Amino acid sequence: MALNLDTFDPKSASDLGNAITGEIKSMGEQWWTTNCTDVEGYVRALSEATMQTTQALAEGRLTEDQARQIFEMQKSAYGTTLTFTQYMTAALAQNVLDKTFDIVAHAVANKTGIDLFANARNTA
Repeated sequence: MALNLDTFDPKSASDLGNAITGEIKSMGEQWWTTNCTDVEGYVRALSEATMQTTQALAEGRLTEDQARQIFEMQKSAYGTTLTFTQYMTAALAQNVLDKTFDIVAHAVANKTGIDLFANARNTA
C-alpha cells in the first residue's frame, strides 16, 4: 500500500522510520526487478560470446591474435555492464535520499502546518 504523504502524520519516531523503511523497501524491490533482468541478460550474452570465441579459437577458426582482440572487446563490454550497474545503483541511492526527505518534509508539514522544505520539494 502506497504511503499517502498528504495525510501522513506519524505519532512516533518508529512510525516515521517504518514509513521510510517501507518506501525504501518498495523502491529497492522495484529496482532489483528491473535491473536484475537487464544485467542478467547482458552477462548471459557476453558469456555466450566468450564461449563461442573460445570454441572458435580451439577449432582453429580464429588466430590467437584475433581471439585476443575479441576477448579485449568482450572485456570492455563486461566493464560497460558493471558501469551501468554502478550508475543504476547510484541513481537508486539518490532516489532513496529524495524519498526519505520527501517523507520527512510531509511529516513535518502535516504535524506542524509549517512547510520547512517547500523549496526543496518544489525543485524535485
